[in-house]
Amino acid sequence: MKFARKALTALLALAMLAGCSSAPKEPAANPENPSEGEQTPVQGGTYIIRQATDPGSFNPDAKGDDMATYTATNVFNRLVKTTASTEIIPDLAESWEFSEDGKTLTFHLYENVKWHDGEPFSSEDVKWTLDMIRTEGFQSNSFKMIEEITCPDANTVVIQMSSPSAAILSSLGWLGTFILPKHIYEGTDWTANEANMHPIGTGPFKFESYEKGQAITLVRNDDYFMGAPYLDKLVITIIPDANTAFQAYMNGEVDDLMLNIPSNEIAGLKADPDYTVYERASNNRTYLTFNFDEEPFNDVRVREAVNLGINRQEVLDKAAKGIGAVPKYYMTPVFAWAMNDEVTIPERDVEKARQLLEEAGYTADANGIYMSVTLDLFDSGDFKDTATVLQQNLKEIGIDVKLNITEMGTWQQKVQVDSDYQMAMLSGSQGPDASAISMRVHSAGAFNLAHCKNAELDALLDEGAITTDQAARAEIYKQAQAILAEELPIVPVKEATFTVAVRNTIHGHPYSEEGIHTVASNEFSRVWVEE
Repeated sequence: MKFARKALTALLALAMLAGCSSAPKEPAANPENPSEGEQTPVQGGTYIIRQATDPGSFNPDAKGDDMATYTATNVFNRLVKTTASTEIIPDLAESWEFSEDGKTLTFHLYENVKWHDGEPFSSEDVKWTLDMIRTEGFQSNSFKMIEEITCPDANTVVIQMSSPSAAILSSLGWLGTFILPKHIYEGTDWTANEANMHPIGTGPFKFESYEKGQAITLVRNDDYFMGAPYLDKLVITIIPDANTAFQAYMNGEVDDLMLNIPSNEIAGLKADPDYTVYERASNNRTYLTFNFDEEPFNDVRVREAVNLGINRQEVLDKAAKGIGAVPKYYMTPVFAWAMNDEVTIPERDVEKARQLLEEAGYTADANGIYMSVTLDLFDSGDFKDTATVLQQNLKEIGIDVKLNITEMGTWQQKVQVDSDYQMAMLSGSQGPDASAISMRVHSAGAFNLAHCKNAELDALLDEGAITTDQAARAEIYKQAQAILAEELPIVPVKEATFTVAVRNTIHGHPYSEEGIHTVASNEFSRVWVEE
């Protein structure tokens, strides 16, 4: 048997594997403070996390909603979960194994798990949920290889696939795969069920209340099958403005900003002895996307001009304060084995960008401006500063950019739901497996906001998701990158580094050395705070 953290590597070789787990561990020793691991965790207290805006729903599988993530990760469980270090570890499934041909994946569930309403959890909940996800969920495109899900008994789930899949474990451990209670949802419209605003899960915290525009309050689940959390309450407070949120954090009114620390504040926190700043390699990248259905970005030459007009080093230096990296590839470089060195992002070329705009039929006015467009973005991290740099960059190639900065919920409705935009800026995970790029550029991808439709690209991405030989997968994704360079549904702007500041009185944080291998990246089940 192999530890679950090695599962991804083992899967690529189609070896028999099983995830092993035990009850959550006590905080491990900090190598810089050996006595830390000897401290006795403190039971109790309220922990406050900031998020920028309200969730649209607490159904975590029907539609993608970043603002429901903290709630979902702490109220629900998945079969497996992904840590901040992108390891796949057990969640509801204690262990799992593949058949020799790689087409059958069997999960063995923890016993004596209960829903928050006291009803017993079983394999039937898993089957019902995954059947809904693969037909109606926003992650449905990730599970097209599934032919049938069966339940030999209450604690066993068998997934039969049409072909082996190198991506299925990472897909199951990502967003949109939280197991829902069959006894509450079956026979209803899962997008309108009243549980969507009063979620019932199996996770470490129970939902208590939600005050729109104010806060979401979760309370400890004393019957949690992996051991009750230390905290009494987990409060997710809604603070739209990033500067206001940071001041609340420094004043002790908020305990955690997670990944939303303003870039210009990171250096100060690193120098403060009361904080530890964790910087983790990330598959998250900031990028631009375009509305392919309307002018001017239905013309690839205009998209190419934007790609050539960005000064990415300036974005990194001025907007991100040097945190992150200049992107080189059209896929995240976290997957070094799949990078195409023959198809890389070009150096900035203002003259060539202007030439492309003229070839596309545009004429510059007396001020050298060919067109005016709107860039939609939401207020998060260094997005405002990044947009300001981009605005100046693109003005130099003759594109006058108007910034429309809103809260995330408004942005999601306008851009993601209504497609009422010209150019948009966003970021997001492109892992933990290389196949995750499909979510953003495949014609059926949930976050293909450009509405890119390329049959050759779709075929390559479909093949990459089911191919298990890494060398063969690499060639597939290299071909996909060549198409992405031609079509430009996304234009990378900056590679992110996950940066989280944690007060030294806080233990078990998911990005800390104590939590990075043992809990999901947004899970607070092992957090405790010194008195």
